[in-house]
Amino acid sequence: MNHPRVPARLLARESLPGITEALGNLDGWLLRDGAHWLVTRHAGVITVSRVAADPSQVLAARATWPDAAADGSDTYCSPLPDGALAISGRETVTVHEPDGTVRWEHRHETWPDSPDASGACMPDPAGRVLLATMAGPLGPGRPYAGDICRALDLATGEVLAEHVLPSFSAAYAFQQFPDTRPEVLLTASMGQDGTHCLLITYTTAGLDIQAAGTAEEPYVGLGTDGVLVSQDVGGGYLCRTQDGTDDVIIEAGEILPEEWVFVGYTPGFVDEKRILVVAAEEQWAEEGSHLLLDSHTLRPLAELDYPETPRVSAVPLGDGTWLTHDGETVLRWAIV
Repeated sequence: MNHPRVPARLLARESLPGITEALGNLDGWLLRDGAHWLVTRHAGVITVSRVAADPSQVLAARATWPDAAADGSDTYCSPLPDGALAISGRETVTVHEPDGTVRWEHRHETWPDSPDASGACMPDPAGRVLLATMAGPLGPGRPYAGDICRALDLATGEVLAEHVLPSFSAAYAFQQFPDTRPEVLLTASMGQDGTHCLLITYTTAGLDIQAAGTAEEPYVGLGTDGVLVSQDVGGGYLCRTQDGTDDVIIEAGEILPEEWVFVGYTPGFVDEKRILVVAAEEQWAEEGSHLLLDSHTLRPLAELDYPETPRVSAVPLGDGTWLTHDGETVLRWAIV
């Protein structure tokens, strides 16, 4: 590629068993309560690791819980502000205290004929409720209205609000904006039926759910001021969406070598001016080229130069640094 090459400087490295599989999971990399988190599963244990604010470190703290879904069933985990852990499964949403005891369990319907469907959960930015997606009522003799989102009291599990979603039997993921916005992004991926990107806000009046502009891809990076950068499932394009501005769309063929595509599925903001994406010759490549793009125009600024060819996973942290992994080791980088 004919882009300027800038060296990537290694800041820190740390072993984290399970990280290779984690970055392929919907909850593997999370922004919660103003911090980035990595959620790994290894040897029957869920480890929730907070990424350090100090760029000379990778992780600041780790907490562990037994993995009750070690049989392979789908779960989605989210750390809570008080150190507890919320786990969304196919039939329950459960909050586990830091010592592993169960604070409460909320049982719900499941998707009996949709093995790829999976719920998700996260605390709202104010830390008042747990937002959780799940299958809706499956009563006989009436059409299925859609999956639902519930707001559950973080202390008791009481249902405080409920809203029917426009999605059906979807795989869900929650994301939080890096600034203090009251809404969160919910992606609902329905396979060949497409993806809904929804902004969800909880107030005392209930749940407000709106489309996130024109975003319609499951892989979305969130910036300040409500900016979304979404990556096409097939890697064919990137789209920048923000209320009040025109969408910016970049086709892979405009900035990449012929037949190359965007890969890795973790587009995101290194800082407010730069986005980090990964490109490769084919969608399922294990190694790729890491590119910095202008956060407004999506035009290439530089290609990152590593000591060795990097893998396709890259986790931008918004503070000028980003994470990659080498086997079961997490590495933190900055520009020289």
